[in-house]
Amino acid sequence: MPRRSRLTRLSWLLVGIAAVAIAIRLVGLGARVAHQDEARVASWILHYMAVDAWEYRAIIHGPFLPHVNGFVFNLLGPSDFSMRLVVAIVGGLLPLSAWLLRDRLTRLEVLFVGALLALNPILIYYSRFMRNDVLLGAVAFLAFALVVRSIDTGHSRYLVAAGIAFGFAMTTKENALLYPVTWAGALVLLLDHRLFLARYQERDWYPVLKQSLWRAISALWRVKYAILAGVVAGATIVVAFYAPKPELYQALGDPTQLPSVLDAATIGTWEKFTGLWGDTGMQEHSTVAFLGHLLLVLAVGGLTTVIFGVLGFLADRYRKGGARDLVALAFYWGMASLVGYPIVSDIKAGWTGVHVLIPLTIPAAVGLAVVFRRAKRALRRDETRTAAVAMILLLGAGLVTVGGGVAVNAVYPADDRNPVVQYAQPAGDMKPTLAEIERASGEQEGIDVLFYGEEFYTEGELEEPATLDIDSGGYGGWFDRLPLPWYLEQYDARVGSTLDADDVEQMDAPVVITIQADASDIRHKLDNYREVTHQGYLHSRPVVFYIRE
Repeated sequence: MPRRSRLTRLSWLLVGIAAVAIAIRLVGLGARVAHQDEARVASWILHYMAVDAWEYRAIIHGPFLPHVNGFVFNLLGPSDFSMRLVVAIVGGLLPLSAWLLRDRLTRLEVLFVGALLALNPILIYYSRFMRNDVLLGAVAFLAFALVVRSIDTGHSRYLVAAGIAFGFAMTTKENALLYPVTWAGALVLLLDHRLFLARYQERDWYPVLKQSLWRAISALWRVKYAILAGVVAGATIVVAFYAPKPELYQALGDPTQLPSVLDAATIGTWEKFTGLWGDTGMQEHSTVAFLGHLLLVLAVGGLTTVIFGVLGFLADRYRKGGARDLVALAFYWGMASLVGYPIVSDIKAGWTGVHVLIPLTIPAAVGLAVVFRRAKRALRRDETRTAAVAMILLLGAGLVTVGGGVAVNAVYPADDRNPVVQYAQPAGDMKPTLAEIERASGEQEGIDVLFYGEEFYTEGELEEPATLDIDSGGYGGWFDRLPLPWYLEQYDARVGSTLDADDVEQMDAPVVITIQADASDIRHKLDNYREVTHQGYLHSRPVVFYIRE
């Protein structure tokens, strides 16, 4: 078959894989109740839309989701489905980036890269989650693949596209800064490969070092204008996203305001970022405990990618003709993320696995291809035992991936038995109760939903509705109520809170909410209410809902 025909078939197979990936991510996308992080950011987006203003808040990470989901909410309305839609589509399209690596990998390896990116349980779960990690991992991987494609083809336009892609990566989450550091470290290890090989071949290492550095500098110099264009394009995207609104739009009409807007978008953003995430208090934890949790997450949702990633790295490293730079670099990238994220993370969370698994798909695809070719050759030679072992490995990889995907995303999507799920995910199914609250909202004059107890209390809320504030942040009790404010804002519910148990009886709100520890204070005052308890977290935080019959 001609090479062009083979590549055409490969491209259509990748399109098919991406279509399956998107379908998996969209089915039942809005079924899971919002995680507290999702609800927190989504509530802020609704607030930005209401006040028609935005400025960077480091605690909710980059501006990509606030800006893009603001547009989505205007188009489709706010909902659990619409808030996750962009992340799901980006995660579903990620397998297409494997096409850019076709000159470095075999066609079979390219297909396996696409399949692993499409079907990995952790990547599926966090593609169905309104958070920046899949966005960052996907766009950074795209930028990396575009640079590789530029090297392979000599076309500098790919470098400009890579600059644009990484500019968008910088708008998603602050740990985008770790990616260039990781890539640089991996390149140093590749250089070490060459120096070690020179010594093995009894050559002087210094000329090899000098030649390697000279080639790299010469290559960079030849594409200096493309690199400059990519940097300018990426920086423009970063400034446009991080600049405060509406100040940016005003500055476009009045250029004298541009210096202050640029200062806020660059220096101001950096100061806010370092003021929060640069504080060592955010990383005061046991690195060993965090690493152990990440390994558990990978064992449950990424075992195939990790095991075959190690196998592929070793098989490629010791193959005839020597190791391929792409495979080795991707393996070092994944391993650096495995060690680095437990150090820099502020909480234990399954989403850190995203940054380990995406690069490891490349050596994992090599490992799967090695086993597949060995099985094919053994069958052709009638080597029954070898073929059986290889087929068992491939079947096991498929079963672990698909079975893990079903368990993580369908059987236990909000369950404390699933380590992939972060602890601030409300356990069980709260959606029927939320539907009752929606029906009750607006059915009478006065308060629709009354919060009781110190944990949920906001001073003065009975007289004037509490709102978020761009400068001061959330109001008293708001954070502890999450994810409920996200839903109550959608329902246009009138919300109040009290510390006085007598108010609960006197106000006769159709819905009363408290924590289980305070429920005994008011239960006897709510005879004609039905009591329902849901976990606010995966465990250890029961929230009691009283719904008027």
